Amino acid sequence: MASSISLVLRRSLSTGRPYQSMIKTPVPTFGIAGTYTQALYSASVKNKTKDIVAKDLINFGEVLKNPKVSDYINDPFVGSSDKLSLLKEVGGKTGMADTTINLFGTLAENHRLNLVSEVSHIFARLMKAEKGEVPATVTTAQPLDTKQRKDVEAALAKFVNKNEKIELVEKVDPTILGGMIVDIGDKYTDMKYIDMSTASKIKIYQDLLRQPV
Repeated sequence: MASSISLVLRRSLSTGRPYQSMIKTPVPTFGIAGTYTQALYSASVKNKTKDIVAKDLINFGEVLKNPKVSDYINDPFVGSSDKLSLLKEVGGKTGMADTTINLFGTLAENHRLNLVSEVSHIFARLMKAEKGEVPATVTTAQPLDTKQRKDVEAALAKFVNKNEKIELVEKVDPTILGGMIVDIGDKYTDMKYIDMSTASKIKIYQDLLRQPV
């Protein structure tokens, strides 16, 4: 089977007919990794292997947690052909879809295998977006209690559409002193950043005090 990802990717980068054959992703993606993910998503939808590809990337993400594997993939002194051989071997043993293996081939061909982890992350984000899930990270100086968590979830719900739901991740950072920092979305797709921390407010006041009268 021809490398459908390579074909879609070339068309997506074509100056003559850009993105004309691409299937639109549920949320926009950005950057080089985003372009590859768009091609992968489009190919997986057309080949009806989207769920299999998602599972493949999750499984491969577990493999990348091994420092020896991740260091090997990201080592600029290791040839792309050697890296691709390893990826194909892993793909063969785990029964990966041709669409997933084609992704590795396209990345290797363009010397972009270091983007595998980012592409996996963005693809997972697209799968969640299809279900209406929107990631949101709330950073506070102290852990939220039950009531505070419910209040935050209710407030964040106003930032998304009615058919979407917030997938809340809580982080604690004592250095912000108080208040909270909210990230809705992620850096690879569509992020909204809201800084309501005490530390941020103090910095604003300090900057004002430094200004000449």
